[in-house]
Amino acid sequence: MNRYFRIAAKMVLFYSPQFIKDRIASRKLKRDLSRARAIAKRTKVSQEQVNDALNQFSFDTDVMLHSSIINIGKVEGGARAITNIILDYVNIHEHTLLVSALPYRGNYASWLKEDWVFDVRKAPIAMGAINERIAKMDCAYRSIHPTHSVVALGPKAEEYTSEHSLGETPFSKYSPYYKLIVNHGKVLLFGTKLNNMTLVHAIEDMLGDVFPVKVYENKTYDIKCIDNNGEPLTVKTPVHSRFQGIFRDGTRMYDQLVKYGAIKTVKIGESEISLVDSLSYTNAYLDFLADGFSIYGTHQVTPSLLQRINEIKTMLGL
Repeated sequence: MNRYFRIAAKMVLFYSPQFIKDRIASRKLKRDLSRARAIAKRTKVSQEQVNDALNQFSFDTDVMLHSSIINIGKVEGGARAITNIILDYVNIHEHTLLVSALPYRGNYASWLKEDWVFDVRKAPIAMGAINERIAKMDCAYRSIHPTHSVVALGPKAEEYTSEHSLGETPFSKYSPYYKLIVNHGKVLLFGTKLNNMTLVHAIEDMLGDVFPVKVYENKTYDIKCIDNNGEPLTVKTPVHSRFQGIFRDGTRMYDQLVKYGAIKTVKIGESEISLVDSLSYTNAYLDFLADGFSIYGTHQVTPSLLQRINEIKTMLGL
């Protein structure tokens, strides 16, 4: 029932005038900040507790991190300590650590309309203090993409990030997200949940036109960018459908992921830490789609969808 209520509320907001959307967004930000302060006041989490939680996972491959400390509580040492702890577990001499480096908050279609230039050397990172700290490390590489940039540390950092601008979508075969699946990487959700799993869009892009939901809007944006050498380039990108975003809910697949052994979750503070195996996640989602379900709801299963699913499974060795 809660899911249907949320969808109805999002639908009303979608069709509301812009001044109402702006007012609601402002009120939501105030509520979120108030909630974060309340959590930090009542819940303290030690570095030992963080270590105890992370000790229950295996970091034996490349890892993409999505983090939100404020959902957990007041963590001892803050973002600096958490960054150091994570770097202790993900050995960047052997494996690559990736973090989101999106330069905006909220709706990125609105962001693109501002006619700005994405300079990979100094574009902001609006994904929290941990991601900012990792991005500022000397050995960090940042991908050139105006909506879904990624920062990487480790032996494959350049490989993950160097081709992102070549794709026709943010999650194409040139993207770090797609490459994480191919490299059998994992996703660490630190105080975040499945709705923060941007990796799912790489699976949608693998399926392309046969994916049962039209996830992108029709318009493609030509965004001016500046590379690490100060040279200009243009990156073409579509944006995800705001209407379909009303129905998107990554938690629809939680039971499927547990069944496939794709996710392990440990409680910490007022939230949780999860580690998701990207290849098992992909396998689980492809079978979910073949059974007529997606994170957007139910759909009709077509022969072309099943054929493409089998092709992807063969390509990935599933």
